[in-house]
Amino acid sequence: MILDVSVILPTLNEAQNIESLVDSLERVLKKGKLRGELIIVDDESEDGTAALSRKLNAKYGNVKTLVRKVRDGAGAAHLHGYRNATGRMVVSMEADNSCDPEDLLKIVEKINAGYDLVVASRYAKGGSTNKSAANMLISRLGNRFISVISGVRISDFTIAYRGFRREIVDKVDCKEKDGNPFLMEFILKANKAGYRRITEIPTVYREREFGVSKNKLIKAIPRTFFAAVRITLTGA
Repeated sequence: MILDVSVILPTLNEAQNIESLVDSLERVLKKGKLRGELIIVDDESEDGTAALSRKLNAKYGNVKTLVRKVRDGAGAAHLHGYRNATGRMVVSMEADNSCDPEDLLKIVEKINAGYDLVVASRYAKGGSTNKSAANMLISRLGNRFISVISGVRISDFTIAYRGFRREIVDKVDCKEKDGNPFLMEFILKANKAGYRRITEIPTVYREREFGVSKNKLIKAIPRTFFAAVRITLTGA
């Protein structure tokens, strides 16, 4: 049986968040009458995230746990999940309860309407985030720069919450392993591979309540910038 959607959830010490998120996603899949799987890609968490994930599979039967032995970046974790997805659509998101699970249905609806890739944007009209003003300004300016040089008319290249046709995974060769550079790279290379029906929906993004963020914005900025320039100029 071909699944409708695979949901990718990279984790590193998310035991305080993963159960409530999985419960919410299971309700959303049921509400949308979607055949789906949840793929938790865990980087050998010390807090028992993987063990909890396996218990959730005993409850629901569609939760896969993939444990990576090398922590080489959130982007690499996302890609590992993408490649193990069996659904005709892939949706990825943060595992810290910062994303609204209900938006999954809007993403799926857009893909079913013919779009190749759909981004849940904090900066689209109707979207919002409670990040600091300084953080949001830097992020918006960076995303605007990427949009201008690439010609891809979306406002949020570095959010993990997006959905796309599974076939795209096999058509793009991503080199970046860190989170923000990889997330941007995947969109730009999908566009270069001919998957140009790219759109966005507004989303409400909220900072995590439990646990510690692993995203290091200062380190991510130059890597994302240079990767965007490289891909635009060379395609590699």
